[in-house]
Amino acid sequence: MKIVIYISLVVLGLLGGWLIFGEKSQDKNVHKSENSTETVYTCSMHPQIRLQDPKAKCPLCAMDLIPVASEDGGSAQHDDSFTMSAAAAALSNVEILKVKKSEPQKMLRLYGNIQANELKKHSQTVHIAGRIEKLFVNFEGEQVKKGRILASIYSPELLVAQTEFLEALKQKHPVITQAAKERLRFLKISESQILELEETGKANPYMNVFADANGIVISKKKERGEYVEAGTVLFDLADLSSVWAVFNAYESDLPYLKVGDLIGYTVNSLPGAVFTGLVEFISPVVDPESRTAKVRMETANKNFKLKPGMLASALIHNAKISGESIILPKTAVLWTGERSVVYVAKKLENATLNFSLREVLLGTSLGDSVVVISGIFEGESVVASGVFAVDASAQLAGKKSMMNLTPQQGDTMNTIAKLAIAAICTTAVACNEEHKAHQQPSIAMEKTATAQTQDASVQKIALSVQGACEMCKMKIENTAKSIEGVKTAEWNLSSKILNVEYDLGKTTPSAISKAIAAVGYDTEMDKANDAVYNALPGCCKYRN
Repeated sequence: MKIVIYISLVVLGLLGGWLIFGEKSQDKNVHKSENSTETVYTCSMHPQIRLQDPKAKCPLCAMDLIPVASEDGGSAQHDDSFTMSAAAAALSNVEILKVKKSEPQKMLRLYGNIQANELKKHSQTVHIAGRIEKLFVNFEGEQVKKGRILASIYSPELLVAQTEFLEALKQKHPVITQAAKERLRFLKISESQILELEETGKANPYMNVFADANGIVISKKKERGEYVEAGTVLFDLADLSSVWAVFNAYESDLPYLKVGDLIGYTVNSLPGAVFTGLVEFISPVVDPESRTAKVRMETANKNFKLKPGMLASALIHNAKISGESIILPKTAVLWTGERSVVYVAKKLENATLNFSLREVLLGTSLGDSVVVISGIFEGESVVASGVFAVDASAQLAGKKSMMNLTPQQGDTMNTIAKLAIAAICTTAVACNEEHKAHQQPSIAMEKTATAQTQDASVQKIALSVQGACEMCKMKIENTAKSIEGVKTAEWNLSSKILNVEYDLGKTTPSAISKAIAAVGYDTEMDKANDAVYNALPGCCKYRN
C-alpha cells in the first residue's frame, strides 16, 4: 500500500513540474525557433563569400566580415532581385523614374567658317590674244561693277580683223563684208564699235576688257605687259551679296540635321550679332580623318559684314529625330565595359522597394541622357539616381550585379554579343579554322569523362576550364548553371576542372564549353575571344 502511495506522489510531482516548467521551456523553444534565422556574414570586397561565423576573416583578403542585409518582404534566396526599405533608399538618395517614350532631342554645337558663294564666283577672261597695255584694277579686294573697264590689250589680230572689214566695205562685197563683221563680233567687238569703225574708217588695235559681273576681286592672275591668249583669266571675282556658312558636323550628329533646317550662328568678329540661314546641302561623304561631314547654308550679306574666312559657330538647342524612343538619364545606366545595365524598381508593401538588374542596349548619346534601343519597356520604373548604392547593396546581398553579371542563355543582349563575337571570328583565319574543327568530331570530347547515373538521360562531364580566382569560379559555375539542362556545376580552382551534371536531351558538352568561352574563359574545347578576355577584371586574367 505504501509503495502505491509513493509511486502516486512521484507521478504527481513529475506532472506538476512539467506543468510549471514545460510551458516556459516550450515558449522559449518556440520563441527561439521563430528567431533562429542565423545571420550570414560576407566580405565587402568579395560578396561571394558566405560564412556564419562573425569572427571569421575573408579567406581571400583577410578583411573582417559584415552581416548580409536581410531580405524582408519578399524575394526568395535563389531570386536575383532584392529589397531595400524606404529608409535605406532615402539614405542612399535613390530616385525612381517611370520610363516613357519621347522624341530624342540633342543640343548640337557646330563649328565652321564663312566662304564665298561658289555659285556667284566669276572668272574674267580675255577674248583675244595680245599684250596687256593697261590694268585698271591693281589689287585684290577691289570692288568691281559690271561694265567697268578692267584692262586694255594691244592685239595685232584685232588690227588685222578691222583692216579686213574696212577693205570689204571699200569693195562693197556683201558676203565678204558680212563675214568680216561676224569675225569682229566673234572677237567680242560691240555693234557700237563696229558702227564707229564704219564711220571713221580707222582701225584701232587696242581692245578694252569690260567686267562681265559685279563682285570683289579675290585673285589677280596677270600683270601689265604680259602677253595673253584668248581665254586667259585676268581676275577671279566673287559676288559677296550672299555667302556660304560651312560647318563641320560629327557623324553622330548627322541624324539630327536635315536640309531645310533654319540655323542661327555667330562669328567671332561680330559679338552679339546672330545670322541665320537654311541648310541647303549636307555632304554625303564623311571625312575619314576628322570624322565630320560638311553642312552648308546660304546667308544674305547686304552690308558685307560677313567676310570669307571668318570663323563661325552654331548652337542648336532642340535638334530632334522624328519618332519616339525610350530615353533615360545617364545617371540611370551602369557601363561594365562589355554591356550596359539598369536597375528596375517595384514598390512592395510597407513602401519597400524591390530591385532587379536589367541589361539594356543603348543608342545615341543626348548629352545628359541616352536613347535605349531595347531591354526596357515603357511604363516600367528604373533607378535614376543612387544606382551605385543600389548595385553595392546587390553585391553585398550576393545578387546579380554589374560586377558579376553573367549572360543568360536566350537573353537578347547575350544573343547580340554572340553575333558580334561570331562576326569578329569569321573575319579571322584562325577562328575559321577553329570553326571547321568544331564541325568535325571533337578530339577533346573523346577525352571527356562521361558516366551515366541512375537516370540514363543524366550525364557527367569533367571539363578543363582556365581561371584565376574565386570570382572566376563563381562566373564559370553560374554560366554553366544558366544553360538549360545543366543540373549541377562545380569548378575546382586548383585542378581547373569543371564537373557538370547535365540532361543529354537538352544540352551537350560542346554547348557548355562554348557558353563558358563566350564569357571569357578558355576550355579544352574552345578558346575565349581576345576582346572578351581583355574585358575581364585584373584578378581574373589567367593567360601568361
